[in-house]
Amino acid sequence: MHILMVSEYFPPHEKGGGELSAFALAKALVKHGVTVSVLTSRFPDDEAQRTQEGVTVYARLVTGKTPDSLQDNLQRGRVTKDIMRELPKLIADIKPDIVHAMNITSMPGVAHVAQDIGIPAVAHINSPLAFDPKGTLLDNGKERQTPYTFGSFVSSFTRAKEVGRIKNKWFLRWNPVVWTVLYRRWNAIRDSFAAFTHFFPISTVMQEWLVKYGVPTVKTTVLYNIIPLDAFAHEKTVMNKTPKLLYLGGYARYKGLPIIIEALQGITGYTLDCYGAGEEKAVMQAQATQAGVNAHFFDYMPPKDIPKLMASHDMLLFPSQVPEGLGRLAIEAMAGSKPVIASDIGGMRDTVVQGKTGLLVPPTDVAAWSSAIRELLSDAKKRKAFGVAGKKRAFALFSEESIFKTALAAYEKVLS
Repeated sequence: MHILMVSEYFPPHEKGGGELSAFALAKALVKHGVTVSVLTSRFPDDEAQRTQEGVTVYARLVTGKTPDSLQDNLQRGRVTKDIMRELPKLIADIKPDIVHAMNITSMPGVAHVAQDIGIPAVAHINSPLAFDPKGTLLDNGKERQTPYTFGSFVSSFTRAKEVGRIKNKWFLRWNPVVWTVLYRRWNAIRDSFAAFTHFFPISTVMQEWLVKYGVPTVKTTVLYNIIPLDAFAHEKTVMNKTPKLLYLGGYARYKGLPIIIEALQGITGYTLDCYGAGEEKAVMQAQATQAGVNAHFFDYMPPKDIPKLMASHDMLLFPSQVPEGLGRLAIEAMAGSKPVIASDIGGMRDTVVQGKTGLLVPPTDVAAWSSAIRELLSDAKKRKAFGVAGKKRAFALFSEESIFKTALAAYEKVLS
């Protein structure tokens, strides 16, 4: 079996957990005798073709350097045309059995080529962008429950504070051209659904949204992300005399850090360490200082350093305001025997078991966040018990072996 994955970004140029999970799945498949190739974007100093741990990577696409800036996001708009140009040539050359769109932005291009050539195609549904032109599944600060029309999208967009990872500034918010471009891009994603033989939603929430858009459940297989859990389990964990809280979500309001800062006002006996990238870091730092919150702010932490960082803290705070596809960081914390306090939204409901591996809190309820943090700060035994249960759950649901078997069975079903 030969799987050709298509991913706008791919390690070492990952922009989030999705690319890391794509690489983990590719390596797992190779380990079990499946041939895996990847079509991805090329950046300066990249070779046009390289081999990474048994995976053959073809860097032929052009895209923006990062999803975090307006200029780069405009450049990302050409990736669909690039896929439509490069994918047929690569298919003719290497003759894969299945093409797998590993991220949402690659779906329209893959769908067009798959229909034209007649090759089976599967789609990884790992982001709200599949169901929301804004990429958040938030409508006026709340989790949206129904599909968008153009009118309901515009209404939601003009009230949104962020669009994907960038701030929704006035010249975007009230610009009909921006409304139209975003909605058309999303329409292309939505219209591509018909070309795919099978879907891999990464959580039951993503699966439920596919059904809302008319995809039969039988054409879906929930495929959790493969996460290298051993790196977290093998780190020597500590229990600090003064508990250390960890936030690893980036400096954008939709990631929820301002809620945490507000919730920590008046609480003592902790240290909050924040890591990430984003243009609102200084604003949030000022908010913490003004609120008297004992917080330290750091830049982006490379994935290879996160296991050691996680082990040195006592709990993870995951306050995302956006319905995350799954919540990779929460799983990593659980694998490292750390309790998690997370927003009760999206894929976090697949990950954290309320009252057993952590606490789930209404995303915008500051009082509830404050109460949950106080509860775990004051109870070291509960933190330890949550950590033990979390580790068991992480290894039971998110291990490479179980996820590989699920993926292989779905691929075989597609070919049959």
